[in-house]
Amino acid sequence: MIEAKVEITNTLNAEKDQQQPQLNPTEYQAAEESFRQPTPAELSILSFWKLRYARSHAQELSNEFARLLNRGSSLE
Repeated sequence: MIEAKVEITNTLNAEKDQQQPQLNPTEYQAAEESFRQPTPAELSILSFWKLRYARSHAQELSNEFARLLNRGSSLE
């Protein structure tokens, strides 16, 4: 019997752990004042690409999971 070690990491936490740049109060206020709401067209484009990325990523994960299941069943 062959033993395999699988390590699963949470990339969301890894991204959160990265140091975020700190703004001083003056910079924060200037950034806040220059912010504008996105237009409906901008939101539509952003939503389209985020959804496309999410579906692609979900498919990649599904394929990887299936590959690991197939590999695991062939070891039995």
